[in-house]
Amino acid sequence: MDAYRRGRDADPGGDGWSERRLVAPYRKLVLLIWLLGIPILVLSIPIGNGSGLVVMLVTHLFIAGFIRSDIKAMRRQGYDWGWSRHLWFGAAFALPFVAPAYYLYSGRRIREENERRREKYGSEGGESGDAERLDDDVAADPTATSSEA
Repeated sequence: MDAYRRGRDADPGGDGWSERRLVAPYRKLVLLIWLLGIPILVLSIPIGNGSGLVVMLVTHLFIAGFIRSDIKAMRRQGYDWGWSRHLWFGAAFALPFVAPAYYLYSGRRIREENERRREKYGSEGGESGDAERLDDDVAADPTATSSEA
């Protein structure tokens, strides 16, 4: 096993990793490769000699690799994907609509996790978040002056 902890064991607290926003660095690339693969596939079919199959295999290989890298990056940030990470990676090799499905599904899971982290750890901005809350308090109380804040 490699040197970093994953999932629930990733951060028992203290170093701030679990307090940060969850980011999926390759999520948009998965959709971009899928969208670029469609016109390349259409243009390669008239060439013949199995070029369409080669385009599909290479595209699916890249998509599966980026899905795997994306999930690994999120796991390093302390997010546990569970067993479904293997299914997403395996399905990306064979099924044509996995990339858009992954894009939508991972976006929903990332949004839910960021909301959970925001509720658990408060503002994610640290000192800037405290300053924003202070400005909101001053704006909410018309009798307060800036010196009182």
